[in-house]
Amino acid sequence: MKIHLVFGLITVLLLVIVISSRQRETVGFDEVAAAALKMAQEDYLTASPALPRSLRELTADQYKLIRWNDEKTLWRKEGLPFQVRFFHPGHIYDRQIDIYEVNKQGTQKKTYSRQAFEFDPRLEGLKFFNVIGYAGFRLMYPINRPEQLDEVLRFLGGSDFQAIAKGLVLGARSRALVIDPGDTGKPAEEPVFTSFWLRRPDTFSSQFTLLALLESRSVTGAYSFEVEPGEETKVRVRARLYFRRKVDQVGFAPLISMFWFGENTSNTFGDFRPEVHKSDGLLFQTDSGEWVWRPLSWIASPQVNVFANAGPKGYGLMQRDRDFSHYQDLNSLFHQMPSVWVQPVKGFNQGAVSLIQQPTNNDQADNVMACWSPKTSPRPLEPVEIEYVLRWMTYSPELPPVGRCVSTRVDLQDEANRREIFLDFAGGPLDKVKQGEMPTPEVLSPNGAATISNVKIERNEFGKSWRVSFLAERNEEKKPIELRCRVLVNGAPASETWTYTWNP
Repeated sequence: MKIHLVFGLITVLLLVIVISSRQRETVGFDEVAAAALKMAQEDYLTASPALPRSLRELTADQYKLIRWNDEKTLWRKEGLPFQVRFFHPGHIYDRQIDIYEVNKQGTQKKTYSRQAFEFDPRLEGLKFFNVIGYAGFRLMYPINRPEQLDEVLRFLGGSDFQAIAKGLVLGARSRALVIDPGDTGKPAEEPVFTSFWLRRPDTFSSQFTLLALLESRSVTGAYSFEVEPGEETKVRVRARLYFRRKVDQVGFAPLISMFWFGENTSNTFGDFRPEVHKSDGLLFQTDSGEWVWRPLSWIASPQVNVFANAGPKGYGLMQRDRDFSHYQDLNSLFHQMPSVWVQPVKGFNQGAVSLIQQPTNNDQADNVMACWSPKTSPRPLEPVEIEYVLRWMTYSPELPPVGRCVSTRVDLQDEANRREIFLDFAGGPLDKVKQGEMPTPEVLSPNGAATISNVKIERNEFGKSWRVSFLAERNEEKKPIELRCRVLVNGAPASETWTYTWNP
């Protein structure tokens, strides 16, 4: 009996040790990548249960009536610098995701709790069957004042996420990747994050780390995000992807924004606001080091611009205009929305930066995307590694370090075959031009599609800038025409290259 008792105690002890060991297991990037590879070898299944109709049919305004209960904030009781609040599923956010906390004790799933939310009485009749998870989350951190938590990062919907820096509000967003963007003739496929692992921060943490599992019909992948909020918020992204099938085109590190009209648009569509946009241009640096600025514009039909190079040194959708009087919007605060810059680290080789713009007649839908696409499509089940840093900011003097185009204005927009262009350049070497010297404008239309005349440059003392103006006349009807301009000082480039598509 004693021998049996001893063996019994040993067995129980071993079971306790095994269970305790499993509870202490934590999830890392390689574990998520291994799960992604296994999923890539299997058929794609949409695992998220369907939400009740009453939640799915909520309008945007009704969805906002579901509010988070601050007392339920993750890590609030511990007083940690980073804290997390969850989003309830509903409206267009009908996919439920798995969220885990990773700490020294192991990995614990954060189960859905209806008590974590406050439902406005006007939402009477909501049903909650099949609600087993959250739709997303927001990361809180005292970025503006030590005593107040601010939202610095948001994951909500698909693989979309947004971050902000000090003094800014949510604006342009990023996405894990997009499949078949642009004019491939196919609808773009947008993979989704299905699971997240949030690493518990330390008491004095200034950085936050999380992992995510990505999946769609064509791809699976593991993502790591290292978040550092501040005057400039940096999000370091690492991904390992496995494609289930061959795809025509992949857009990595996509940025998504909105442009309705701006200073280069003659029609404000009956809106009282002078300008309406979250970003006003695409900036990128080519592999040769050239800085290129492409102002966004209102368009009547879809437009795709592809800038091929051996590997960009960076690109971003920028919000350069910070003057409130140019927007007059007290609610959206467009003048406080961030510029977002992609700084490649690994995997950005031969390929192209693409700018994809869709027409719009309102400010509700994002209609602009910029992304990087490799020249060669990934092979099925062959791992693809990519790393980059997303910089969310107000302004950075090195983007670019040369003179920048601070405004684009287009006259004669009611004429079919003529345009008069006015560009203001400032910054970099242009601010150091000596009295009596005169910079030289260089304006051209590639392939002679337009005749350029009346080119001149003059000092704009009111804007502390240099104004370049010229007349462009069509040589080809019913075709988009490209225009380019830069400013030289002593024969050397002193500004970024302004590029523009003149549509028929």
